[in-house]
Amino acid sequence: MLRIIVGTVFVLFTSSGAAGQQGDRMPSFEVASVKPEPPHADQSGAYGCFGGPGTPDPTRYRCSRATVGGMAAQAYGIKMYQFPTYPAYATTEYAVDARVSEGATAEQVRLMLRRLLAERFKLATHFEKKEMPIYQLTVAQGGARIREPAPFDPDAPRPPNVPESQLDKDGDGFPMVTPQPGSTRVLRANGLIRLVGSGMPPNSLVSYLSSQVDRPVIDTTGLTAKYDFTVTFASDSVKEGSASLTTAAPGEAPEPTGGGRTIFAALERDLGLKLEKTKGMIDVFVIDHVEKTPTPN
Repeated sequence: MLRIIVGTVFVLFTSSGAAGQQGDRMPSFEVASVKPEPPHADQSGAYGCFGGPGTPDPTRYRCSRATVGGMAAQAYGIKMYQFPTYPAYATTEYAVDARVSEGATAEQVRLMLRRLLAERFKLATHFEKKEMPIYQLTVAQGGARIREPAPFDPDAPRPPNVPESQLDKDGDGFPMVTPQPGSTRVLRANGLIRLVGSGMPPNSLVSYLSSQVDRPVIDTTGLTAKYDFTVTFASDSVKEGSASLTTAAPGEAPEPTGGGRTIFAALERDLGLKLEKTKGMIDVFVIDHVEKTPTPN
């Protein structure tokens, strides 16, 4: 089962090349402890990496029950479909406790984590191009039906915070919520999923779609602003986390169920957007070498 690292999420866009090259110019943690963790019979609870710049504990970076694959995905900003061998590096778990220098940035912490993986695990990696089945997100005939939000007034009073259980519901059974500007909400009711975005760029929709359908989604809409959007579809027409090379193969994805409320039909009906099957070249993350046992602290 794929396990995606949780906690503070850093996103870093990388290009193809020698991602595994490390040097003395790369920043490092002031001090870092790396220890294997014993197997956990209980798979619940928090795991992943936490802390660092932008959090309540900016000078401490910790990982709990983190795997080399998970830490590498965070350090290099890897999407799961770019990491076909992820399961091979997602078994042994480690505890990391590192000190971050004051004033360090989130990007510097990513580089520190890369250096830690290279020094303690002898991790060497690279990117390579691989052709794979993808979806192109395009504008459907008739044009996009998403709108730019009204200008945000920071001085306007905010609506009272009402629990969802006390909100009125629409005909599909969804609470009638209004997300804060710059955020998205995922709601579930009566076998349906509703994605509501407020002032969000298209790449937020693309990232969500890539986690729901059987192929990576590439944005070719040409839309560049931030938008409000609402799309409602049958929950049995998607499979969370399925856009991965480990589960998707050409021609093997089953046809989605959901009738006229599939995610494909809903995108065109609600947003004027369309997912089209094709093939494309994707940057794939490759691990060339890694040691199973980290070097001593």
